[in-house]
Amino acid sequence: MPGFELIGKEELAGLQDIFETSNGVLFPHGFDGLRNGRYRVREFERKFSAKIGSAHAQAVTSGTVAQVVAMLAMGVKPGDEVITQAFTFVATVETILMIGAVPVIVDVDDTYNMDPVELEKAITDKTRLIVPVHMLGNPASMDEILAVASRHNIPVLEDSCEALGASYKGKYAGTLGDIGIYSLDFGKTITTGEGGMIVTNNSGYYKFMKEFTDHGHENNPALPRGRDTRSMYGMNYRMNEMQGAVGMAQLDKLDQIVSANRRNKKLLKDALNTDKIQFRNITDEAGELADTLIFHFEKASMATEFVKQYNAAGYGTKNIPDAIDWHFAGTWNHMFAGVPAYRDSWKTAWQRTADLLARSVALPVMVNTTEEETARHSEAINTILQGI
Repeated sequence: MPGFELIGKEELAGLQDIFETSNGVLFPHGFDGLRNGRYRVREFERKFSAKIGSAHAQAVTSGTVAQVVAMLAMGVKPGDEVITQAFTFVATVETILMIGAVPVIVDVDDTYNMDPVELEKAITDKTRLIVPVHMLGNPASMDEILAVASRHNIPVLEDSCEALGASYKGKYAGTLGDIGIYSLDFGKTITTGEGGMIVTNNSGYYKFMKEFTDHGHENNPALPRGRDTRSMYGMNYRMNEMQGAVGMAQLDKLDQIVSANRRNKKLLKDALNTDKIQFRNITDEAGELADTLIFHFEKASMATEFVKQYNAAGYGTKNIPDAIDWHFAGTWNHMFAGVPAYRDSWKTAWQRTADLLARSVALPVMVNTTEEETARHSEAINTILQGI
């Protein structure tokens, strides 16, 4: 993590090629006489779906938009209940609220992802969708979650915005449920600056997504775009050709990024003194993205002291605790005024998750870190741990 570490001449060449061979056409549709047959966003979609093993991929403007479009494609309507988890990025719940659905938020377990037991307890006759989030590169307990979903005949939308490249029992995160979504922003595994991708094997979902993201255009090959057929309204959530070109170059580096993550995380983790910390439960050791090392202490005060000394030594944490206000539902007072179940209870509703996060620390794992840097890093951590 992340793809921006490896941005370079390949991405630049892809951008230059737009101007050298396609007359600078940046729009993903039309202008056939100028672009010389190149549709880079469409190429990126095909390359992405082939890489992760999905039948369809739809590029969009962000991971947030990806969730909105996916939920609409799956038929989620105002008043429907959508279950997700208390530890996630704020967008997971923002999008549910935006389409008028009702967020039902459950605690996480020691994977720092959705607790399948809590998921099943939360299901009602109004539940229309389950959204597990593969937080910080660790796939959720998908066998258990999919079993719950199957028992209740509820579809699953996998939020893989932080887990592109991770796999669960041989399948890429995002390809186990009915739809998967990914973020391609500047801090993600691969990046197009901003952007997102939606994947599915369901041709009906794909048809909706393809048309809805392009103002309802069916892109009928028998007609020019200005007289295109349509059967539904839509929005403009189109990725542009520059993003498509950069995305293809970045996708070529995905295996290199994931391999470096796993190597560097193992070096760091193996070097740490574990007497006072317990590592996150990883659902698939061989398949995790490994871009984050998470551990927790027995007491929150120990985590607080660790972070204080860690920062003083010149190091920074990731999400826990530095961005926790954007990743824990128990801090989102600005969201729940219109959600009766949480209007007054948001401060205490997810106490188990709050306790775990208060005792936890998340460290970033970077692609370009050297073994020497990792050795110095682990020595600094162990010195702090000794004194706590």
